[in-house]
Amino acid sequence: PARRLKERTDMYGKLGRVGVATPFGGEIIISDMYRYLHPDIQVAEVPILFKKLTKEGLEDLSGKVVEGMSNFPLSLPIDLAYFSCTTGSQIGGAGFDKKMCEAMKSAAQSRGALTTTTALLQALRAVGSKKLSIVTPYPDEINDMEKAYLEHEGFEVVSINGIKTENPTNPMLITKIPEERTFDFALRHVSGQADTLLISCCGLHSLSLPAALEKKIGIPVLTSNQCAVWAVGKFFGAHGPKAQELGSLFDK
Repeated sequence: PARRLKERTDMYGKLGRVGVATPFGGEIIISDMYRYLHPDIQVAEVPILFKKLTKEGLEDLSGKVVEGMSNFPLSLPIDLAYFSCTTGSQIGGAGFDKKMCEAMKSAAQSRGALTTTTALLQALRAVGSKKLSIVTPYPDEINDMEKAYLEHEGFEVVSINGIKTENPTNPMLITKIPEERTFDFALRHVSGQADTLLISCCGLHSLSLPAALEKKIGIPVLTSNQCAVWAVGKFFGAHGPKAQELGSLFDK
């Protein structure tokens, strides 16, 4: 049985396999990874139920991730465990993303682990960010939490603004926001004091925005899923052939 499992799992992913825990209904990150990761990186998904975009809802979501990762060792061994939720990997307070990485790595028995926040912090430091303008689809209480988290990590948040939906606590509505609306909102709300624009949320359709926005505003633009693709590619030592379309981050 062990030999058959090894033969089956070696069929795909010559560079390795990333196991992605993603909020149920928020599979945008999966399609983004398939489109922009190196084709020899295999992606396996663990959907996690996400009921409400509140602090309590995020706590419930993040609390289920480690259990989800524990399914991989016997069924589909992975090299990298990845939790795809920006604020879900901040909800536990300062340093929570690092604690989640340790717990996921242990549960998945993987070589490494990342969360969206971990990838985002790596990317911010790679581009030399100090002063951030942030655009999100979150309600105010979640924006306040993200602002505090990033300030604790040493960044100055000069502005943070949320795109409003009909029900700000319904995470499924985030996936309905058109890229054009996010693009226009970002242009209107980016601060002239910022050296980096961050578009936060794995559920937003935003991966095509960094390159176009950088031409308009002249500073690095990062998005949650762009940082994910970049950090996963760095872990495996190779980016996909289309990755250079995703902005200046991929020069780092």
